[in-house]
Amino acid sequence: MATTTTTTTTTAAPVVTTFGLQFLTPWSKIERVSRQIDSTVFIAKAGIWAQIQADGSLLNVVNATPAKINKLVMGSRTGDKYESHDTSAGRISTMESIGIRCRISNDLYFGDISIGDRLVVSCDVTGGTGGQLTSAETTAETGSFEVVGRCEEISDTEGYMIFRTASPVMVSL
Repeated sequence: MATTTTTTTTTAAPVVTTFGLQFLTPWSKIERVSRQIDSTVFIAKAGIWAQIQADGSLLNVVNATPAKINKLVMGSRTGDKYESHDTSAGRISTMESIGIRCRISNDLYFGDISIGDRLVVSCDVTGGTGGQLTSAETTAETGSFEVVGRCEEISDTEGYMIFRTASPVMVSL
């Protein structure tokens, strides 16, 4: 008795994911800081970056103004992960450790990013990418930016990037 095997190959479209932020480093190594926010205007979304003000509070990225100090927002108004419940009280947690591995979905970064690229926080709010990561090597934005991480793995087909936070250093782009 003969058997017949049929193989069908399909080309999948790029996956668009919205899982947001996932920490790959154990929690015991992550320094978390609760920072003050203006809960009436602050857009809290896990995985975006916000800028530190002179008084230590957080502000969403301001258009065309690269921040000198950026922090990774851990929570959101609607989520139940990473201490989100404090937003209504005017506080939100940020991750402030160096060397932490994070996985983010493709709605939290943009542009041409390659493994090893230095990552900076976009300040193009009107273009819809403010607070997202982009490559210092390929971005069209100019100014003095803080390098916040390096890309370790990226998959356009699966819609994610893994990066490691870096010791802050300023670069002129």
